[in-house]
Amino acid sequence: MTNLSWQQSIGIDESHLTYYQDDSGQQYLLHSEIIEALSLLFQQAKEDDVALSIVSSFRSFQRQLNIWNNKWNGNRKVLASNGEIMDIQDLSDSERFKAIAHWSALPGLSRHHWGTDLDIFSTSAIQSGHKVTLTPDEFSINGPCYSLECWLKTNLNKYGFYRPYEKYQNGVAEEPWHISHFNSSNLIMQNFNFEACKAFIEKSEIQSRDFILKNYDLYIQQYFLNICEAEDD
Repeated sequence: MTNLSWQQSIGIDESHLTYYQDDSGQQYLLHSEIIEALSLLFQQAKEDDVALSIVSSFRSFQRQLNIWNNKWNGNRKVLASNGEIMDIQDLSDSERFKAIAHWSALPGLSRHHWGTDLDIFSTSAIQSGHKVTLTPDEFSINGPCYSLECWLKTNLNKYGFYRPYEKYQNGVAEEPWHISHFNSSNLIMQNFNFEACKAFIEKSEIQSRDFILKNYDLYIQQYFLNICEAEDD
């Protein structure tokens, strides 16, 4: 595995990415070095009659910045931990920060910048008209992705993938749809340039910049580094 430059790791350089086409025929940008493993994972799913669709893959710094700012300004919905829409208008900066960080990463610190992480969903559920919301209930026993959930528990690790947010650990919400290629993402985390990332955020147009920078180290510990460990096969 090849480590990324700091520009690649924060989503401002896409030279490490390659287009991958999933079973739905859509193309998504992903880290070039995970394509083979992901293809094997999707092939196994197809053989087991489990159709997978990618619903999100690479996100640039600018796209993540837009998501964060729109949530901060109340122009994009923010969900509570129970999945209900919150009214953040009267929240303090600290409360707003925690509410947004529960579901969305700070720009520069999103694993989706790397191309090693992607969100997946049941193709059959999408084709039947289910509107994807990416909430844990969709992967519960009564949800449209329960069969996929059972399959992932058995097969995901065999192909080098795991779920960094499989369980809630007082940081990022439980995200059973979010899978990551362990070796490549772990290498990026081990070599991540936090100072370069912080300097780039400081020059960005992020909302409440001073507050964000003051809480940068807190975010790293509570959200960025606070992930589940990969399980042994």
